Amino acid sequence: MSRKKIAISKVLLKKLYYKEKKSKYKIGDICGCSFKTVLNRMREYGMEPLSRSIIQSTYLKKDFSGDLTEKAYMIGFRLGDLNVYKTAPHSEVIVARCNTTNDTQANLLKRTFGKYGKVTISKGKNEAFSVNCFLNGSFDFLVPKILVVADWIDENEKYSTSFAAGYIDAEANIGVYDNRARFKIDTYDKHIIFWFYNWFKRNNIQCPKPIKIGYSGQIYDKNKGYKYNKDLWRVRVSEKSSLLKILEVLYPYLKHTKRRSDARKSIKNIHERSTNN
Repeated sequence: MSRKKIAISKVLLKKLYYKEKKSKYKIGDICGCSFKTVLNRMREYGMEPLSRSIIQSTYLKKDFSGDLTEKAYMIGFRLGDLNVYKTAPHSEVIVARCNTTNDTQANLLKRTFGKYGKVTISKGKNEAFSVNCFLNGSFDFLVPKILVVADWIDENEKYSTSFAAGYIDAEANIGVYDNRARFKIDTYDKHIIFWFYNWFKRNNIQCPKPIKIGYSGQIYDKNKGYKYNKDLWRVRVSEKSSLLKILEVLYPYLKHTKRRSDARKSIKNIHERSTNN
């Protein structure tokens, strides 16, 4: 006795697959049949398969603008604080994500990538925000984490400044401590630290040579057992006129609301100290 052929109408199958963007497995669940049966009916009806990225995502994703200043900023931020990957080796879906305890950081990612795709922000039990940005294949320039600054960025001052702003928004500390404005970056990324040092020097910014402030495997919080995964490096600018100059150069490119606020406070502090001296 032959098994009865499971019927799925062409109209229903097109509706579920093309309009509602349901996967073949999900359609099988809805229609009470297997993935293979759904695939066979699609072949019978001459239906062309959608790409994996379209099936995975029902929302609209726009191509990257192509603006190189924006691209440099995104690359800087990515190297500082983003994990970026494809959902599958040949997928067109790219996910840029991070975990942060700072809602300002989460909102910055939403502003930066929300115009290109869906951004989800969820809060975990530890009060940290998990941010996921779903982008299309035009953002493949963010996938590799290459810690050598590209020539097209390094050789153009506008792109260099935008790249620096992106990394600073992700990693830097700007503030007024003991009534003195200060700027520093602490990171495992030695090559990036020395790129900043050389960028400062060619812009006539006085700063000490970067130093190693922590060693791989060194415990820095005995109570929690936290240790450095790699050697930790620092570059800083404290000299008054140099700090004022670099903050004024960077300010138009910074997007992180706290970094911008801290930069304004630091600039005000420098002006006040100069007036009082």
